Amino acid sequence: MKGIIFNMFNDIVVSRFNEQTWEALLENARVSGAYSSLGNYDDQDMFALVGAASHHLGMTPQQCLHWMGREMLPRLGSFYPGMLERFNTTFSTLKALNNVIHPEVVRYHPDAVVPVFHYHEVSTNSMVMEYRSARGICSLAHGLMQGCSDYFNESVEIDHIQCRHRGDEHCLFRITIR
Repeated sequence: MKGIIFNMFNDIVVSRFNEQTWEALLENARVSGAYSSLGNYDDQDMFALVGAASHHLGMTPQQCLHWMGREMLPRLGSFYPGMLERFNTTFSTLKALNNVIHPEVVRYHPDAVVPVFHYHEVSTNSMVMEYRSARGICSLAHGLMQGCSDYFNESVEIDHIQCRHRGDEHCLFRITIR
């Protein structure tokens, strides 16, 4: 996993709580905490941090990943200047994941392994997003989708209608603008 993800999680925890909370998570997760944004780190480091955070903050790992994703989306604009400004809705952003946003991530981080999203428009205010990733962190993806709607100040309903963790081949989310 790219160091930038660890850096954003650090920023999220420190912004919501404080530096001591982040240090406690690092200690409880037994990870180094020295993450360069351009570096590659073992996925297990992130899973250990999420486990430590869920225990320390009183939430499930899935809730922690969702919170992380939701808080991460607005920070993407800071870490990748200009990335979000070209979009004006939740749907326009989500539809651009594979063709615009992830190529931009790979431009900055050529060895990044990004998830794949496919979408199918159901109506003008509803779409189904397919999420595929070897990491299987669909709760993070769900949080990013929610964070996207927060960013554009849109009210959405997101239903996780299929999930690998429930035995499905891949994850599907139905997203409806209210």
